[in-house]
Amino acid sequence: MDMNSPEIQKLLAAVTGRTEKGLLTWKITEYDPIGFMTEMGVEAEGTETENFAQNIAFCCHLPKGRSIWLEVYESVGFPSPHGFPAPGDGYSLRGLSYLTLRILSPGGQILCRCSIIIRDRMDALLPCLLCDSVFLSASDAFSAMPENDPGSFLAYLDQFDESGGLRRHPLTRLMTDFYRYNRCADFHFLAMACATGLKKQ
Repeated sequence: MDMNSPEIQKLLAAVTGRTEKGLLTWKITEYDPIGFMTEMGVEAEGTETENFAQNIAFCCHLPKGRSIWLEVYESVGFPSPHGFPAPGDGYSLRGLSYLTLRILSPGGQILCRCSIIIRDRMDALLPCLLCDSVFLSASDAFSAMPENDPGSFLAYLDQFDESGGLRRHPLTRLMTDFYRYNRCADFHFLAMACATGLKKQ
């Protein structure tokens, strides 16, 4: 089913409203802490894009035994044909989100499944508002997670950049803090801000 169909849009609005009112409780079922990766042609056609990304799955249970599953992949990075830019370079932060929504029967059968790639938040406002509300409702769960070791995170980054420029980059410093303290909601809102065209020339 299409995420932009009237039926799904009505569902998104209802679930978002109930989440904001605290009537739905979302659990974190899968969480991959913020990582670094290089992809080709994802956010800008034909360019190599270096990203920080997170992947999280949420679930809430509805009356009568049904459940809603929301899988969220988000990235923040720089489209760059020549690798990660230096802090003095002009750059444009790019945000991307890939959402998958599934509704399951009490027996686990998939009743509905739809997905969407979000490059511009304003083009997919209802799915983004649902994500906003889910991340905020799960903020206590994120804050209760044990800290991650920033040393292992930085050592992993060094595999991509022996010169150390990536480790010293301001965005890396921010992502290291996000990684250490599981600041997943902050990463989400940064990705959404970048998906509306946050730029510096």
